[in-house]
Parts: sequence; structure tokens; C-alpha cells
Amino acid sequence: MSRVGVYKSDITPPLGTEFIGYHRPGGIMEVDERIYSTAFVFEHQHDKSVFISVDNIGMLINDTAVIRKRIAAELDVPFDKITVVYTHTHSGPATVSSSEIVRAYKTTLIENTVMAAVKAHERLQPSEVGWNVTLGDIGVNRREESADGKVMMGTNEKGVVDKRIGILSIRNQQDHRHSGAIVFCTAHPNVLKSDSDRLSGDYPGMTRRILEQILGCPVIIVQGAAGNVNAKYRGSEEALKQMAYALSGSVLTMIPHITYHEMTRLETNSVIMPMTLIKIPEPEALEKMASAAQEQWGVNTSKWLSHVLEKYEHHDRQISIDLEVQSFRVNEGSFSGIPMEPFSETALEITGELNDKLAFFGGYTNGYLGYLPTKEAYPHGGYEVELNPVVYGPVTNLWMPPVEDTAQTVVHNVLELDRHSKKSGARKCSETNQHVQHAGKK
Repeated sequence: MSRVGVYKSDITPPLGTEFIGYHRPGGIMEVDERIYSTAFVFEHQHDKSVFISVDNIGMLINDTAVIRKRIAAELDVPFDKITVVYTHTHSGPATVSSSEIVRAYKTTLIENTVMAAVKAHERLQPSEVGWNVTLGDIGVNRREESADGKVMMGTNEKGVVDKRIGILSIRNQQDHRHSGAIVFCTAHPNVLKSDSDRLSGDYPGMTRRILEQILGCPVIIVQGAAGNVNAKYRGSEEALKQMAYALSGSVLTMIPHITYHEMTRLETNSVIMPMTLIKIPEPEALEKMASAAQEQWGVNTSKWLSHVLEKYEHHDRQISIDLEVQSFRVNEGSFSGIPMEPFSETALEITGELNDKLAFFGGYTNGYLGYLPTKEAYPHGGYEVELNPVVYGPVTNLWMPPVEDTAQTVVHNVLELDRHSKKSGARKCSETNQHVQHAGKK
């Protein structure tokens, strides 16, 4: 029997909580919309997976691991069968800070997120699922090349964008009412900028509100490989509406054409790959990186500089960290993710290699480290390649960019997880058939 349970828990912070995404000195001054953690629990035969969306730019891997461990203990589900994705809103609350408000809020967020999973499990009901995919125009490549071949943050109309918009829809098996929907898309939720002091789920939040009113069930928006893709419309309330109307409109065109079935496959698998970072360069190059980040992003880079200089002086110039690659599959569709911001080219390579338009790939999955550019992006530089580790490395521990072939290694691991899933699915199907034949002989 296929069963799915869904529950939505409020994680709205108090006024005054610090923002993350764009710096606003006064913190959250107004609540434009409440934000949520929404949990889906999927159950098929002896398999169970938990899929949770959190309205946040992306918590640290260690903090996300706390959520997953607690859910694993509460529901008796293996740690690696639990997926936590972040919507990546740039108008949401910080969870890393010395502020007592932020620390207290993080505790509440974790508690309510775990509670959402528990409540979703309590609401398991016989369900059917169905997939669909279309194309939409909600994102624009933001790596704009200058005359010298270098890249700056801007608009690249000819740049690659994963334009797929997908949906995994769930409905009650008896009355066929919608019970939940997972929407996949690719565009940075950075419509509202630093001149906004309002808490907001950005366009995923507004899209969710529209779809929930129409479908009558919880909806989550899962971000794809948006590391080099901005929202197409930005900077105003009107732009927010344009994004939400465009995305929700695309989703609603798919709904009537979805074919529903019981779950025949449910698998969540992950692999831990060692990720080597670029060798720490000479001190002069480090100082230039620090100066560029400070000039362009207005951040204090002294902590980053002192750390990498210390590594350099102790001949510890090659750093390697672990990276989790996780794959979640229901029937014919899948989502694979990493705790980074991959480029759209990587997602399109995966779907091409698998020859499967329902093979989605994204970031902000099970935590946040930084950007994962493609190999081809490195010679052009830019924020995503060079400066993000300088800005956020002291928080995320991604002190230097990954080595140039890392994206290809991630693709390889996603393809391996898919092969493993197919073999496992074939084995389970064979075991089920044998069981049925054995039962028939009785």
C-alpha cells in the first residue's frame, strides 16, 4: 500500500531577527508573510522517506544534521532517508549569529521542523502520486561577461538556464482530493533586495499561497540548480507578483494532465564524496581575493584571510571536505541534491545523461556550503567562482573554491545513485513477483 502524510508548521521568527541573504541593519521590521517548514512522509511497503522544505536561505550542514538525526530517532527512519531542502529565500531569518534572538529562534525552528515530520507521519493516508513537467520563463543567467572575458553579476540573456518546471502531485486514494504538491523550478529567490525590511518567502512563498488556495493542500517549492540563475523579475512587489503568477500559472497548466498511480518505487539514497578544494595560493593572491571581496561585497574579510594564511604557513594548502549527494525517487521521477549552489549546466547534463526530463537536480539540500561552478566557469572568475568562499567561508568552512572538476564528480555520483536505484527497484519487483507467485501456489 502507498501512503503519504503531509504537515505544515509555522517557523515565523520574532521581529528584530537578523536577515540572511542581503544585509539589513535593523533586521526584520515587518512580516510580509509567515514562513513554514512543510514535511512529506512517503511510505511504500517497507520503505519510508521523509522530504522536508524549510523557508530559509540554507542552514549549515551540522544544524541540518541535527534536524535529520532527531527525525530519524522520532520516526525510526534511517538518517540518509531524510531530505531537508531550503527554499533559499533572501528575505528570511538568519540561523547563525552571536545574537540571543537568533540562537533562540534556531532552537524553535528545529523543534517545529521535527514536529512537522512527526505530525506528517501521524497523517499517513492511502495515496496516489503523479508527475508532470513543462517549460517556463522565470529565470535568467546572471553571469555577464565583460570585454576581457571576465564575469560580473548581471544579465546574460544567452546564458544557460534550466527552464523545466516540474510537479509531483499527491492525492487521496479514495476521494481523489489533492493532499500535497512538490514543485521543482530554477531561479534565485532574490526578488526582494536589501531595500526591503520585510520577512518574506520571496516568490516561492507567494507561489505557494496561490497554489494552496486553488488546490486546497500544502505545496512546497524545491529549488533547482540556480547558482548562476537569478529571478527574471526583481526589485519590487510587482516583480514578486510577476514571478509568482508565472510559476503558479505553469504549474496549474500541468495539473489536469497528471496521471496518478500508487507508488511502485520509493527510494532515497545518498553517497558521501570527498571534495578537494583549490590549493591555497600565494599570500599576494590571497590578499587580492580578500580585497576584492571586501570592495565588492562590503564584508570584513580579516577572519578568512588570517585562516588561509595560517594554513599556507603550515603547509596545509590542500583542503578536502566531505560532500553528501542525495537522491530521492518516487516512481518515474526523481530529485537529486547537494548542499551547494550548482549551475544549471550541471542539472541539464544530468537529465541529458539519464535521458529523463523528470530527473531534477538542485542545491540547498541537507545544508549549505557555497557555490559549485562548472569547470568551464573557472577561467572567467566572478563571485560564484572566486569570492563566495571569502565572504561565507568562515561560516560554512568552504575556505576555497572546489577544484575545477568537482561538478563532473557530482554528476558521476548522481548517475551512480540512479543506477543503484534501478537495480534495487528491479530486485524489489522480482521479490514481489516471487511472493505473489508463492502466495498463489498456496
